[in-house]
Amino acid sequence: MEMLLKMNLKNAVERVLHVPGNYTGGILEMTLVIDCALDKDYVKTMASDVAGTLRAHSDIFRNVRLNLLFWVSDVKFENHVIPISFLQMGSCFEEYLPSGQDKSLDVLTAKLKLLHARSKLIIVLAGNELQIRDREEVKRNMYPFLGKKSLFLCRNDAERKWRRGDEL
Repeated sequence: MEMLLKMNLKNAVERVLHVPGNYTGGILEMTLVIDCALDKDYVKTMASDVAGTLRAHSDIFRNVRLNLLFWVSDVKFENHVIPISFLQMGSCFEEYLPSGQDKSLDVLTAKLKLLHARSKLIIVLAGNELQIRDREEVKRNMYPFLGKKSLFLCRNDAERKWRRGDEL
């Protein structure tokens, strides 16, 4: 990961964690969503860089409840609860298989709102520009909390910038 992208990640994470009422201390619960359209080498490298950057940045990330969510398709999601050190070592990607199925942000945000609303930080590594079928549905799913604690990075994004969920 480029140095500028790492710095932007740290700053974006700080903004998310300092949203009033979000993180107040204790063990942090976070979710990392991996779009299975991404190739395995890219996923391992980015996930390791994200974990390493966060762990080096703050002691909060030394002991994290990490939900690793593989976004295979609109109907198939695989959730694994792992230590953040497994993410940094890449051992959690042994059985990872890329999938080129069409996916919609509408379904992902509904799933996150339903099952991962407790997470104080949600990071989404996406393959291409995110498909949105119903923008109003996405807004409803992101409101009131999810949009403020979500960060998105699209691989082919020319700006290479972390975007908050409420900026989509």
